[in-house]
Amino acid sequence: MSAKPVVILCAVATLTLPLAAQDHARRVGVGISVPDIGVFLPINVSAHFRLEPYVDFLSARADYPVSSDTAWDSHTLVGLGVFSVAHPQERLNMYFGPRFGLLHGSTRVNGSAGQTSTTSSGWFVAGAIGGEYSPAPAFSVGAEAKIQYDHTSSSSSGSTSIAPSLYARSWFSSGALFVRFYP
Repeated sequence: MSAKPVVILCAVATLTLPLAAQDHARRVGVGISVPDIGVFLPINVSAHFRLEPYVDFLSARADYPVSSDTAWDSHTLVGLGVFSVAHPQERLNMYFGPRFGLLHGSTRVNGSAGQTSTTSSGWFVAGAIGGEYSPAPAFSVGAEAKIQYDHTSSSSSGSTSIAPSLYARSWFSSGALFVRFYP
């Protein structure tokens, strides 16, 4: 992994430090999250209220050398965050609230037992808390933690003994790192 993008990002942040203090109200931005690749559209409706529509992608591949099986798993979430925002310090924003939306996923296994594929769709709701620090008026870095509930139904095909329709409900926690730009 190259350090060049990190150096450029740090240089831009350092060069823009002397700019005027940020205005918290009525701003629209664009955000990116990792480790899942997410694209966010933070809309600061007022100084203390944010709407954040987003699309989040996750894709994974696992190779099992003992059985020569390969599994592919991908998920897409389309949702909305509704947040209360606090400003404990001039360049620091803290937020909390729900995230909710629709999800779609697929899993495919190709291996010794044949090929199997499963598609699932459903909805999710999560409680999220996060913070972001703005070293420059148009740029912020932050982190978020959430507890999420997924409700999905699945259908599978292939040479397996799994029933054709499955219902899954799951609770889990996750975290993400963010970079947000406010042009």
